Amino acid sequence: MKIVHIHHHYWPVVGGIERAIQSIAEELVKLGHEVHVITSRYGAEDRSKEEVISGVYVHRVRALRFHFPDLTMPMEMLEEVLEKADIIICWSQNSYFTYTICRYAKKLEKPLIVYFIGVDYLRHHYNPFIRVLGYAYQRWITQKMTKLASVALVTNEYEKGLLKRNYSVDAIVLPHGIDEIYLKLPNMAKQFREKYGVDGRFIAYIGRIHPTKGIDLLVRAYAKIAKVEPDLQLIIVGRGDAGFLRRCLDVAKKLGVENRVRYLGYLPEKDKIGLIDAADLIVLPSKHTGESYPLVIDEVKARGKPLVVTNCGTLPYRVKNMVEGVVVDADVNSIARGIKQALDNIHVFRVVKPPRLWSEVARELVEICEKVVKL
Repeated sequence: MKIVHIHHHYWPVVGGIERAIQSIAEELVKLGHEVHVITSRYGAEDRSKEEVISGVYVHRVRALRFHFPDLTMPMEMLEEVLEKADIIICWSQNSYFTYTICRYAKKLEKPLIVYFIGVDYLRHHYNPFIRVLGYAYQRWITQKMTKLASVALVTNEYEKGLLKRNYSVDAIVLPHGIDEIYLKLPNMAKQFREKYGVDGRFIAYIGRIHPTKGIDLLVRAYAKIAKVEPDLQLIIVGRGDAGFLRRCLDVAKKLGVENRVRYLGYLPEKDKIGLIDAADLIVLPSKHTGESYPLVIDEVKARGKPLVVTNCGTLPYRVKNMVEGVVVDADVNSIARGIKQALDNIHVFRVVKPPRLWSEVARELVEICEKVVKL
């Protein structure tokens, strides 16, 4: 099959959706399919407009952006790519880029699979401006995308329920996966500690550096924990908003824990696995109500480590409370209590269900595609 993926970002842009598209696209190539990605040039201005990456044909089109990535408008349709497609996979109903190109593809009578990610989350956004105007946009574009979809996909049961209740759409749950390396590598804690000079106990955050991710809450919560856990450090890993990171590190300095908070930047996969192996636990202190399927949760589970997560978006549905970790409210005191509770019960946690591999996800997606094409 010739399969075309649509989204406003692709590698080298880093993010959960971007990584999911790349991982599935590359696995589909391994299965013998011709795979294309139509994306914007944002975040990849130094890359070629047309290139092949790991067997995937990447097409970057001119686009306009109105502040938010979801408000990216394509200025080209790439009709020749769409016309030859057997099936088109539309990533994120919130993306105007995705909607515009998929609407054009629908006119070509192409079957469309829409991956609904972050359904209606702006309704609960902490910013009142986004909560009102953003949610109105989100409702409007989600309704439009439901009419385009030949098949609707979601990553979890929670959002499947939202689509059914709010839009009368029956969706198929197809969770995302992990790279095989997370299951095959031996314990990498020693290598990580030697490479980065990390001694002693630590907890860690892994993810995008952004105000919605609650790293500021984590730093303040850690300062409380540090008073009763004098040998515990906090390590932050990821890339993103440099200004926000600087403010978080300034908070650590004001609270007197700057020497025990380390930022290691963006880590390659083997080093990230070593970090997980060496950490006592991983914390996701998110304030982001659109948390749909953070890949790091499955990566941490694959290495058998507990998590502390906030009750935002689908996070409380991804981590079984007091079994796989601790679920807390998105505030400083709750996060601090949750971390302390997890540290005190570190040996009782276990993984209920092992995560899936990207290769398994890709094979299931192919089965769905084949059924849609035959309709």
